[in-house]
Amino acid sequence: FPQLPPVASEKLRSAVFKHKSIYSQHRDGGDGIVTYEKLEYLGDAYLELFASRLIYHRFPNLSAGHMSRDRETLVKNETLAQFSRAYGFDAKVEVDKSVKTQMEQDKANKGFNKVLGDVFEAYVAAVCLSHEDGFAAAEKWLTALWAPKIIELYHAHRTLIHPDDADPLTLFDPNATEELSRRLGSGKGCKLDYTPVTTIEMKGDQLGQNLWIVQLRLTGYGHTSRLLATAKGANQKEAKAWAAIKAMHGETKSVIEECEVKCQAAKSRRIAQKEMEKESQDKQPSDSVKTQS
Repeated sequence: FPQLPPVASEKLRSAVFKHKSIYSQHRDGGDGIVTYEKLEYLGDAYLELFASRLIYHRFPNLSAGHMSRDRETLVKNETLAQFSRAYGFDAKVEVDKSVKTQMEQDKANKGFNKVLGDVFEAYVAAVCLSHEDGFAAAEKWLTALWAPKIIELYHAHRTLIHPDDADPLTLFDPNATEELSRRLGSGKGCKLDYTPVTTIEMKGDQLGQNLWIVQLRLTGYGHTSRLLATAKGANQKEAKAWAAIKAMHGETKSVIEECEVKCQAAKSRRIAQKEMEKESQDKQPSDSVKTQS
């Protein structure tokens, strides 16, 4: 899990983990925030926005209905409760003992899981409110936190994300680096070198997010450090995948196809050589027997 962003405000940091049941009277002293109720309300809106932006940019070919369902996967209470437990929020939340006992007796512990989901929403709001760059910091953190879910969604919608007539250069494939290595037999006659060039901090509505730039070079099959592609991505892994995609389907497509032919030829020669060596070894015992006789 990515590192938890800090909450600079002591008042907000304290309120995030306080359930309303620990106060017998007013939960909110006017301009003060005592429990997480108000933070949860705001955090819910922030999470919806961050998830919507992420889904929209990652899966632009999906319908609005599919986008809404994917967003629900990211922000539903089960997901948020899981995140809360991962960060140890379940040990920090303050709930009246009798109320907590009643919650834990609910089927599947849904009562306390609801609290953990609410606490997570409150924490998101606290991060956004506690310092000037809080919004960007929260979005960057959640984008990384949701990455495994995004990969699951990608595989679930692959046929929806990739129309049959779509340009392959525009279609993200998280397995592109493995595909290119398989085609060129990387490690057996050639080397594919993915080199990070730089990172750029985004501005505007993507403030706080980094853009990775990676160069892909090929050594082997008659090439020495041949530049195949330069690509960018939200992280290093994504940038490498886009570089492999550009190499296979962009301007160097013919180079990849030519090297693939050489790779297959080299593979055939290795197989033939092994068969010859095996035949030679099989003959040796019979030759030895003839000599003895």
